[in-house]
Amino acid sequence: MDSIILKDFEVSACHGVNEEEKVTPQRFLFTAQLFYDFSQASKCDDLKKTISYSDVKKTLKKFCETNSFDLIETLATRSAYQLLKTYPAQKVILTLKKPDAPMSGVFDYAGVEVERAWHRAYVALGSNLGDRQGYLDFAVKCMQKDDNFAKIRESKRIFSEPYGGVADKTFVNSVVEVDTLYTPQELLATLNQIEKEGERVREQRWGNRTLDLDIIFYDDMVIEDDNLCIPHADMQNRDFVLTPLCELCKNKRHPVLGKRVFELKAELDGKK
Repeated sequence: MDSIILKDFEVSACHGVNEEEKVTPQRFLFTAQLFYDFSQASKCDDLKKTISYSDVKKTLKKFCETNSFDLIETLATRSAYQLLKTYPAQKVILTLKKPDAPMSGVFDYAGVEVERAWHRAYVALGSNLGDRQGYLDFAVKCMQKDDNFAKIRESKRIFSEPYGGVADKTFVNSVVEVDTLYTPQELLATLNQIEKEGERVREQRWGNRTLDLDIIFYDDMVIEDDNLCIPHADMQNRDFVLTPLCELCKNKRHPVLGKRVFELKAELDGKK
């Protein structure tokens, strides 16, 4: 992937755990590498179609000067996120040096390096209580208001019969394709909070609910934690997941089963 690089850009600001560091500006050196496709800009030779080095410099300077953190780890990480939210970059590698760090000995600098990127996730939405369409609208709007989400695209909504033998009311379902800066665990926590705000009550597994949000895919990651399984462990058996997925990403390959979404859908249809 193409990238632009701003190397050792110096900013004076107040960051550090010591009291004097909070009031006396110190030097910070930023090196930022932003990964994105600038082939179109190179063809037309148009600054408007690329990321301006000057704008990146101004963004880093403003963010560094208007915030104050104890740790350079925090400053570096949040600066990287700021760049991702401001510019059309897929990934950022940011190195932050503190040449005048208050410690003894001879050294060039103390520093950290962080790598942060947008991740593509697919989230299944479902509701079978109350204003079902309204609850799905609510979930999508929550994502749209959160700047840790971008490029949100929802499939068509479908109706499905209850799955699992507990719920007894018809569901409205869809799948959302979204780019996110959240880690998988952070995404899970965020979706759980949206469910809570959507009046979800967890009384019975697979029971009736106002809002159900499940992570289906997160990039091509395979995660098997106690509270999170990605890809979703039962997605291949759920038509109300596979049908919307086929609309959004029919050729995406399941990283465990090795089959594309449309193939999983065809296999499930063959079992009916």
